[in-house]
Amino acid sequence: MRHAEPAAGRRWPHGVEVKVWHHYFGSEYGPEEVQAILAALQQEHLTNGPQTVAFEEEFAAFCGTPHAVATSNCTTALRLAAQLCGLGPGDEVITTPLTFIATSQAVLACGATPVFADVDPRTFNLDPASVAACITPRTRAIFLTHLFGQCCEMDPIDAVAREHGLHVVEDAANAIGAAYRGRRAGSLGDVAAFSFHSSKNMTTLGEGGMLTTRHQAWASKARLLRTIGVSYADGIERPDPLDYWLPLPYEADDPDGYLPNNYRMHECQAAVGRAQLRKVERLNERRRQIAHRYTEAIREIPGLTPPYEHPDCTHVYYLYTVLVDPARAGFTRDDLMRVLFREFGVHTITGYPPSYWLRIYRKRGYARGLCPAAERAYAQMITLPIHPRLTDEEIAYVTASVGRAAARLAGRRGP
Repeated sequence: MRHAEPAAGRRWPHGVEVKVWHHYFGSEYGPEEVQAILAALQQEHLTNGPQTVAFEEEFAAFCGTPHAVATSNCTTALRLAAQLCGLGPGDEVITTPLTFIATSQAVLACGATPVFADVDPRTFNLDPASVAACITPRTRAIFLTHLFGQCCEMDPIDAVAREHGLHVVEDAANAIGAAYRGRRAGSLGDVAAFSFHSSKNMTTLGEGGMLTTRHQAWASKARLLRTIGVSYADGIERPDPLDYWLPLPYEADDPDGYLPNNYRMHECQAAVGRAQLRKVERLNERRRQIAHRYTEAIREIPGLTPPYEHPDCTHVYYLYTVLVDPARAGFTRDDLMRVLFREFGVHTITGYPPSYWLRIYRKRGYARGLCPAAERAYAQMITLPIHPRLTDEEIAYVTASVGRAAARLAGRRGP
């Protein structure tokens, strides 16, 4: 069963006929997801039930980490991570400008200050040297993002963190199944946050998240913080175990002074997540095959640079992002996007804009020019359609269209 999607040839407003879409559904659903939902609906509990427990255990094993805590989405997992790090006003957190805004918003939500370090111009992940240069006596943590499906260079980042006693938080929203030196994302820092949004490599009915950690105490605290601080057994001494309602039916607390919230995942999401987890490696391999076919074609086009795969990393290509160097190509990223869309019907997008360009940071006094490598990369980024349901014909059409569009823009005769 294929997920419902826009048909090739559907017209965009203003008359553009789109032949290959950048889809916002990044996985595939089949009968196994339907059966998982039906089974979950037969349960007594549709939240905090057996599906959630099993999904957490299976996801922790997949990542190679001791603990996993299911959440309503990745943003809430990141906010829990910030609370577990004990962040508050006066603290600074080093983070990346090239990521979705949720990464740094988790820092702001605790009253701490994001400090944006620059990126490696090849991988677009945090540059360890820039991280080291940003550390001050107020620095408490590093919030990194494994961008587009490729892990950061963790060894030098870990070395800096150990030297200065900093927590390391992985935003692994883009990186389910990605690995660094054989260790999977989610097992590389103190705590990690995953997204199961509909666009990601696996999804739990459009929204969902997971927190992983190697710390038992943090996992216990995260479960309390995600469930309104309520516990039904821990810390309650009952005069008679059969009087289950005395002295109180439940207890509530605010760990480390953080006000808990309801960040729970429901059982149908967890059931679908378990089905998705069993197929995510196959879906990731399909993404890698598509990416390598794109790379073979794009590396021959002057001025276009395909994604760099770090030799220590297993890239899972949540996005496939090409750089357009105007000086060598003879045209800009925007020129290429316009021609691909308007003349060839190939729907592309950019990467994430630097977070501090957005109003939420402009109002706080952040200005352009903070991270030159990140700003230059964003200005050159074009993201080609990539998801596991792409057909071989669509892949061939995209690569041919990029070549023809580039040739036309550069004034060369295309095929």
